[in-house]
Amino acid sequence: MHRHHFPVLVGVADKQPEAVAYAVAEAARLQRPLRVVHCWALPAGGAELYLDAVSVDAMRADGELVLDEARAVVAETAPTLEVEYDMVNGSPANILSQEAHGAAALVLGSDDVPWFERFLGGEVAGHLARTAACPVIVVPERTVPGTGAGGVVVTIDGDTSAAGPLRYAFEQADARHEPLHVLHAAPEATLSADFQSHHANLAEVVAGWQEQYPDVEVHRSTTEGAPAEECIEATAQASLVVIGRHHGRSTPFARARPIAMTVLRRAQCPVAVVPLDYGRA
Repeated sequence: MHRHHFPVLVGVADKQPEAVAYAVAEAARLQRPLRVVHCWALPAGGAELYLDAVSVDAMRADGELVLDEARAVVAETAPTLEVEYDMVNGSPANILSQEAHGAAALVLGSDDVPWFERFLGGEVAGHLARTAACPVIVVPERTVPGTGAGGVVVTIDGDTSAAGPLRYAFEQADARHEPLHVLHAAPEATLSADFQSHHANLAEVVAGWQEQYPDVEVHRSTTEGAPAEECIEATAQASLVVIGRHHGRSTPFARARPIAMTVLRRAQCPVAVVPLDYGRA
């Protein structure tokens, strides 16, 4: 199946109207169907010994309420959108990882879980952001969200290919009719002359993408060192922040893309974590 036929997938763990609303808008932007999935899992290790049929039915009923909340958001914002709802018994990380192979993008709510739940594997969004086969957009459920006035921001560095994240960022800016800010992080301790060279190289790379997306207004800036704080600051104004990640599954995410881990936990706007080989398939 061609990528253009793939739906936008949103995984809902609870009442997460911001994530659902973002997924609805993304499906409309890309002219794709929407698939809403809620995963519920019986505790491992002899669950049948301490959960009776009433308890299991209650879990299913709670899941239906979660999907009903999603249906209400879709009905209010995009009543004509093609949507599929599904409740699946299984680990959210495993189920959504499998489904991501057939999705154009995976939208999730942020991991607002205690440290001990993260230790036990409760940080689903962070896990999928580093492993899913498609771009993963993590949407914070904030009481004071970002303004969205700053357009799309994409962060690239000098250590990895930027083709995938740049392609995705230009696609998003073009679809949204918003400006694109390209933030380039030069390696630490870069000499002044080399810093200028990095800036010139960035201009050349971006110019190539501008030829493909002539309607996108582009702003560039180069900063020395890790740009995590600048990304976090940008989320207060941006509609979307795009960060690249290695497609290989063997590289520990916290070491390979520390920027993304930091930004995901503190962002005020949606953050897209994009495989470096995005768009090649």
